[in-house]
Amino acid sequence: MKPLFTLSILFFSLLASAQEATALEKAMKKMKVETVLVANVEGIDEYPLWSPESDFVACYTFGDWYKFDLKLMKLAPADWHDRKIGIMNNPKAVSPIKDSTELKRFLAVSPFNAREVISKSGIRIQLKEAADFSVSLVITKPGKDPQIIWTSEGENCHSLTLSPDQKFVAYLCEMNGLMVMRIE
Repeated sequence: MKPLFTLSILFFSLLASAQEATALEKAMKKMKVETVLVANVEGIDEYPLWSPESDFVACYTFGDWYKFDLKLMKLAPADWHDRKIGIMNNPKAVSPIKDSTELKRFLAVSPFNAREVISKSGIRIQLKEAADFSVSLVITKPGKDPQIIWTSEGENCHSLTLSPDQKFVAYLCEMNGLMVMRIE
């Protein structure tokens, strides 16, 4: 009876962890990508914002705030800095933030970080600038050496914002738009 009980616990814990995966995580896993270009637009100002539940990411574009519903995220394949990424491919996932109360909720959980964030688990994510105006995305996991994920070719990438659930980081790349990367 003990092996059956252990097997049942393992099954239900796997089921629970599968249910905890967000729609975006599932889409990224299906495409085998770690990064998504959520908003393909150059006219982004400010810095990315997250909803308190980490189910929306928002950016300020051409004078207005727009939010992107990560539950409705559909992805198309693309290449960026010699890496396979996903590009958001569902116009129904985008809507303006018109209510200042909603915007305040996003601002409350999205502190500004120009070039570095550290997750609660100790993962350090950095956008390091170089003298040639390139930027490198560097991830350092606890007890490990820093890993350069990619280096831009003069494109300025900045404004890291960690999602409240600590699963993603959003940042801006001036020649591309709003990016979201899975960190765990």
